[in-house]
Amino acid sequence: MPQVAESRRTRRYWRLLSRFAAASVVATGISQLVFLAAYALGAVPVLATVLAWLSGAIPNFLLNRRTWGGGGRAALRGEILRYGVISVGTALLAAAATSGAEAVAVSAFPASRASQVGVVWGAFLGTYGVMFLVKFFLVDRVVFRGRR
Repeated sequence: MPQVAESRRTRRYWRLLSRFAAASVVATGISQLVFLAAYALGAVPVLATVLAWLSGAIPNFLLNRRTWGGGGRAALRGEILRYGVISVGTALLAAAATSGAEAVAVSAFPASRASQVGVVWGAFLGTYGVMFLVKFFLVDRVVFRGRR
């Protein structure tokens, strides 16, 4: 009997992880396009990061809420607040990473805007890549904690 419950939990986590990944792909695609466009057009890394974060965070929350089966209107405020803290924290990490990467990129490639954009974009993408599993755990255990 314990193996059946464990198997059910394992299947549930794989289902959640695959849906979380799909939502992350959508949000990442949107935010990457916005980041690249904003930064390539001359926005400072922090502004490009904030614009990209805003463009991806909203659909990501909505898709994840559907996946975990949000707790209705009564739970919405708390879910948004907890998700917002995690999402803003990730955005702050990305803003720090892109600002640092820009300093390195400008020094390493002073005459090549394309190289600078590539380095800074890599820092942006890398931050979200590293945070993927951390965010999955936090979304499951903190944001939608009552849905297990």
